[in-house]
Amino acid sequence: MADFQPDSLLLTRYFEGKISDPATRAVIEAYIVSGKDAAFVQACMEAAWAGASSATPDKASDNDWQQFRRLAGITAQRRMLYPQIAAAATLLLLVTVATWLFFKPRPRQPALAWHTITAAPGTPRQVQLPDGSQATIFPGSAISYVPAFNAAIREVRLSGRAFFNITSAADRPFLVTSGKYTTQVLGTAFEVDDRSRLTVTLLSGKVRLLGYHGQRLTDLQPQQQVIVDKQAGSFRLAAVAADAATSWTTGQLTFDQEKLNAVCEDLQQWYNVKIRITGKELLQKRITAEFKQLPLPAVMDILSQTAGFRYRQEKDTIVIY
Repeated sequence: MADFQPDSLLLTRYFEGKISDPATRAVIEAYIVSGKDAAFVQACMEAAWAGASSATPDKASDNDWQQFRRLAGITAQRRMLYPQIAAAATLLLLVTVATWLFFKPRPRQPALAWHTITAAPGTPRQVQLPDGSQATIFPGSAISYVPAFNAAIREVRLSGRAFFNITSAADRPFLVTSGKYTTQVLGTAFEVDDRSRLTVTLLSGKVRLLGYHGQRLTDLQPQQQVIVDKQAGSFRLAAVAADAATSWTTGQLTFDQEKLNAVCEDLQQWYNVKIRITGKELLQKRITAEFKQLPLPAVMDILSQTAGFRYRQEKDTIVIY
């Protein structure tokens, strides 16, 4: 852990009291006490305080903070005669401020009203976000964002699957939160699929996958995909043809050695139909196919011939056997 270097998002969350994992907190506190990047740590502390007080201004709390700054000499530019004493004082100050910020009661803030946009089953939906970014939502999926979306951090919550083409803004990170994981970008085109498993596919630019406590898990380059086992908490990187993986945004479903149950998951939402597979051996069948604007019966006929199964219609459900 000697080379541990938290990013601003993780450190700000720590000062906001949002890091509950003891191990993660211990590593962050060791980094603070080490005295590395004191100016960076101070900036994150002040960002955390600004975020806590901006929604509901609290004059008394602001006075407390200003008084603390004066007493601690945060803004003072005075020189000390002995560098060792200055370093020791800096360490003590950082630990003191970190403790004070973490345990000081926060003013109550009103619950944020998230604006939710849903794509109905059978119909992909394209939307423009307040910052100009574009999102294409897979049928049956939804995204949510707050009215103050275009502020310091642009955050979207995803339920299901969506493709994003992000307006570049280096000073305002774009975050897509899906369950316990967050995808962080500055300006790029990528897809997040958080259904049976989590996958992030990068078309252009660069994205970073963050864990539940804001820690960096991995960075993606174009034409890469990260696949996360949400139960085990493990992940792996794979090279992909990102254009094919995201071709659904142009009306084409593309499958490259996908398991039949994953294919059926897409078909259920794309065509707004229920599909049930009988027989465990069929679940492992691999499918390679492309379908563009075909009716569901034609798709099922092609799949049954290539994968070697039969199917029948039972009211609103297709049964594969």
